[in-house]
Amino acid sequence: MKTKTFFLTTLMFVFLLMCPTGIHAQTAKTNIAEEKNGTVYIKHPAIEKTKMFWSAFEKGDKAAFGAFLADSMVASYNGSMDFQNKENYLKGFDWWSTEFENLKVVDDAGAFPDAIDYTKGGLWVQDWVLMTGTHKKSGINLNLRMHDLYSFNKDGKIISISMYFDNAQLDAITSSGLTQENGKVYINHPYIITVRKLVNAYCAKNIVAMSEFFSTDAMLSNSTMKWGVTMDLAAAKKEWESEFANNDNIKIRQVGYPDCIYYAKDESYVVYSWWVWSGISKATGKKIEAPLMLSHSFNKEGKIVSEYGYYSSNLFE
Repeated sequence: MKTKTFFLTTLMFVFLLMCPTGIHAQTAKTNIAEEKNGTVYIKHPAIEKTKMFWSAFEKGDKAAFGAFLADSMVASYNGSMDFQNKENYLKGFDWWSTEFENLKVVDDAGAFPDAIDYTKGGLWVQDWVLMTGTHKKSGINLNLRMHDLYSFNKDGKIISISMYFDNAQLDAITSSGLTQENGKVYINHPYIITVRKLVNAYCAKNIVAMSEFFSTDAMLSNSTMKWGVTMDLAAAKKEWESEFANNDNIKIRQVGYPDCIYYAKDESYVVYSWWVWSGISKATGKKIEAPLMLSHSFNKEGKIVSEYGYYSSNLFE
């Protein structure tokens, strides 16, 4: 016991000796002298040049657009080291002018450009813009967010442009002219059986059986709800209970045949089905009939992860 007490006392003594040194060392590491390397401007002639640069782009004025560029300028995209010279960059301008209409480039919502005059590094402008327009051949509406970095030479010309953006929309435009498969359509599939059994359980007012077809994190919505608003399974159960409480003789009759589609791009399965919902309103005694389309998405375990119902609420009033 004496040995243990002596050991603990010694350890505490050593810890106390070390603590001030450790704190001082940590403080010393973070106490770095500041060094100014330029000035940031919210208003600057270089910012105005970038705005005029994009204005010329919108108008399709290649001469005015190119006049802002130094002869030795280079452009890069998404951090690539495969630089594009002025000649090839202006060929890209021709593509945009020919392929698109109603091009607009504006500051993105909540963003504004900066001009930074570096003591060591020269003059730069950075912006966050939104490019919109319509691709003539495909009809795709562009909604492209970009982050751009421009460096200027002493003559006030743009010497380099680095552009960062998501390629997905441009890839969609490139491939839009192709006839391209994106999966398979099944007229018979286990997931179609699942949807059919789900509908049967609904008609039987068996909420427990219905719930077993859904994943625990499933989200449900329908055309009477605001777009983007969903409810979880617990809320859906209450909706079903209300429907069962307010209506008698609920039946759902299949129209046509359901499709199970495997989407190769997203590696997902969706079942689309068409029905007529009917029932007797307890409040009015009237028979209600409503066309209904259902969309069910499945996970890899074969559980429904999302449901969307399309119908008119007016028919239930």
